[in-house]
Amino acid sequence: MNNDASRPLRSTFTQSPTARIGVSGGRIHDSALARVAQALHEHGLPATLRPTGSLKLSVATSRFTAHTLPGPGTAIEVRVFREGRHSILGLVSHPDEAAHLLIRSAGMAAAWQLASEVHDRLVLDGDTTVLAEVPMGDTVFVRLGERAYAELVADDADACLGQAAGITLTTHIARQPLGSAWRFDHLLDRDFPTMGRIAGGTFSSAESACAAVALHRARTAEWESLH
Repeated sequence: MNNDASRPLRSTFTQSPTARIGVSGGRIHDSALARVAQALHEHGLPATLRPTGSLKLSVATSRFTAHTLPGPGTAIEVRVFREGRHSILGLVSHPDEAAHLLIRSAGMAAAWQLASEVHDRLVLDGDTTVLAEVPMGDTVFVRLGERAYAELVADDADACLGQAAGITLTTHIARQPLGSAWRFDHLLDRDFPTMGRIAGGTFSSAESACAAVALHRARTAEWESLH
């Protein structure tokens, strides 16, 4: 996830006219969620407030919701629904905490989506060596040779900094044939010795990332002979 201190929210909540709405019925009456929505809009995230008093934000294939809990004070529960599963992301007591949580989570969801697109494109292109934890993972591994493999790691989007999600390619050359080490957990932990690493750049689309993988694959035999 992105660092909490990457940049403070630009929103001045107390000055937001949306935050001062205080009516009931079919109109927005939850000023805390209105302040969250205002902050998200200022960071380019399309949050909507429902007349029922909840907030909705859709990013890629993830749907985030936030609602206030009854009782004294302000308690905001944030959830995500993705691939048929609900998860509670947090329970916070202040609108700016809820906004930060949603911004960070939206960035992570964008990274997951990009990693999933890379995985799907490689598989559809006929690659049978792809390892990944889709749809809720940020890392994809592709076997390139007897000792070489590509690692693609998706970086979270950052609405505070105006940065889209990207995915970074690195090719690793192991000392020995991968053999039984070709398992996602082993590759993630890298609990085997490597002797070469080739940077491949960072990409904003699955198409460009997969093209870079193909380029690395074409050079694999030479790289393995050099290491």
